Amino acid sequence: MTADSRKPITMNFLQPLALIALPLMLLPIIIHLINQQRHRTVPWAAMMFLMAAKRMSKGMARLRHILILLMRTLAIAALIFAISRPLSGGWLGSIGLAKPDVTMVLLDRSASMETQDLQAGESKRSTALKRLAQLLEQGDYGTHLILIDSATGQLQEIDSPKALLSLPMTESSATSANIPGMFESALTYLKANNSGRADVWLCSDLHENDWAVTSGRWDAIREEFAQLDGVHHFLLAYSAPSSNNLSVRVENVQRWQRGDEAELILDVMVRNEGSDTGTREIPIEFEVNNVRSVVEVELDARGASLQGHRIPIDGTLTSGWGSVGLPGDANPLDNRFFFVFSEPPVRRSVIVSDDVRTGEAFRRALAIPPDARLQHQADVIPTNRVGEIDWENTGLLIWQAALPNGLVVEQIQNFVNSGRVVIFFPPRQNAGAQMFDSRWNDWQTPDDEQTAQISWWRGDADLLAHVDSGNPLPLNELRTYRYRAIESIGTLLARFSNDAPLLTRVNTDHGAVYFCSTLPTAQFSSLERDGIVFYVMLQRALAEGGRALTDASQRDAGLDALADREQWEAIAHEGDAVSLSQRGLHAGVYRDEAYWIAVNRSQAEDSAKAAPAETVDALFNGLSYRRIDVEVGDTSSLANELWRTFLIAMAIALIVEAVLSLPSKKAESNPAVDFATAEGD
Repeated sequence: MTADSRKPITMNFLQPLALIALPLMLLPIIIHLINQQRHRTVPWAAMMFLMAAKRMSKGMARLRHILILLMRTLAIAALIFAISRPLSGGWLGSIGLAKPDVTMVLLDRSASMETQDLQAGESKRSTALKRLAQLLEQGDYGTHLILIDSATGQLQEIDSPKALLSLPMTESSATSANIPGMFESALTYLKANNSGRADVWLCSDLHENDWAVTSGRWDAIREEFAQLDGVHHFLLAYSAPSSNNLSVRVENVQRWQRGDEAELILDVMVRNEGSDTGTREIPIEFEVNNVRSVVEVELDARGASLQGHRIPIDGTLTSGWGSVGLPGDANPLDNRFFFVFSEPPVRRSVIVSDDVRTGEAFRRALAIPPDARLQHQADVIPTNRVGEIDWENTGLLIWQAALPNGLVVEQIQNFVNSGRVVIFFPPRQNAGAQMFDSRWNDWQTPDDEQTAQISWWRGDADLLAHVDSGNPLPLNELRTYRYRAIESIGTLLARFSNDAPLLTRVNTDHGAVYFCSTLPTAQFSSLERDGIVFYVMLQRALAEGGRALTDASQRDAGLDALADREQWEAIAHEGDAVSLSQRGLHAGVYRDEAYWIAVNRSQAEDSAKAAPAETVDALFNGLSYRRIDVEVGDTSSLANELWRTFLIAMAIALIVEAVLSLPSKKAESNPAVDFATAEGD
């Protein structure tokens, strides 16, 4: 059952047991009927000539007495409703009168939830918490009040709704949210504790990257909840985009030495989210090891960029940190981006292949760096020499052989978990075992000896993304003569016209795993001959894996962002100091001896749009569900108590009853008529 804020307003009651007294509103009618039974009719000759006058006034008198009875009945009903403390709210129609056993609060703490109403000084997150805490305080929130926050994903039982406003687990963070994961945690709790009636409240801004609406996980989540009785879902949706917000990111930070001098080279991107379509100058503040400078850039409707911006530094400074900042606006969490730097390491790659010609094709593409100042080393080894691989100092592994087993599998998994990259290419003969939930199937040849052409590829991100100028890679010119079918649960990055995959990425917590279904040599494809796609794809993979080789690295904020080391020293951070357990959830710079890391929000937090409300509603089809559309900064109550309204209604009813009970002027002038009327009553 799906609904939103446009549904008709309904009522619920904080003291529903008081409604048991509603039959008391019939007391005036019962008393009236009893009084009618105790009157006796006594014949009186003197009254006969007054009957005509009585019949003339009987209709108006009866109407007056009906109105008096009605006012007395309404007064009693209004009093009973006032005592029951009614609430109004369009979402209340799905809430029963029974007390819930469990109330669960699922809080989206992602960086985008810090978008503020500048006048009210409230963010989406703080607004949601205040409104929800107020609502739960007004009502009966259940025996157990459970909080699941998106930053940690942990369940915590809290004492009262007011605690939501002061817990570290409800504060802002630079993380992204995993909404399906939060619902899976809620399901696990409800099933493990055999909970009965439960209210599940979710506060979110509906960002696509947080909801993963196309993920197959939602079907399983919906089916699991459908098997539970008495579970009601409520979504506080803050989907309205910011009217004026800029965000900044830094990429490709490099340190170069020139004699006794050194400089940093970096790319700065400013994204414009809002209705301002004109051009204007904005200041960008650069800070490197506490030394600040400001550069003015021209901003248009899309934003602004500084490609290859140079910052001179002391030649003896071989490593350090910096940040890029924007003036304050609607979201303070995306106005600063931290970075770290160190001397560039040797980008080393290893190609495992028993085919000399194929191995050499990979080596040539990886040995030539895109920048002459970088150092590349590419080694080709056969499968019987895998034990010689220097895993610690290698950033990219090309595996063109049967999928391994035994100890090598564990070594490759550890390699990926440490942030490196591996690309599997198909073996000519034996396909090997399954790895990373993927396996090779048979070789395929296009029908009628035609070449297989690429019909789609992902051009917005990953290995096949458009180049810096915005032009796409020429994958439409690629010709494939033979390819191997892939059976994988990974994300498709490119496919042929028959929907068979060319390139797939397997999702991992760290590092990256790819499967490419063809080989670069002329017998299989034009990858090596055409060169551009092949070179760019491998160089991007090497750059991604090479980040794990440097003493300075960028990481997305998350619970395990600082999990690999214990002695992190906080060098710089956004906002107030945070506890040790919350450090990885906030943007900042940390150091452990010679190793530096910068923690920032993920790229998706800046670029993702809000999913359409109808798309989110569809995820709850068949479940008890209400969506409540609210605006940032609006901290008014979600449900208003109406007892004052009913007390006013009772007072008005009593006043009207008193006025109707006053003797009429006609009765004052003719007491006999009034007496006859009273006798008839």
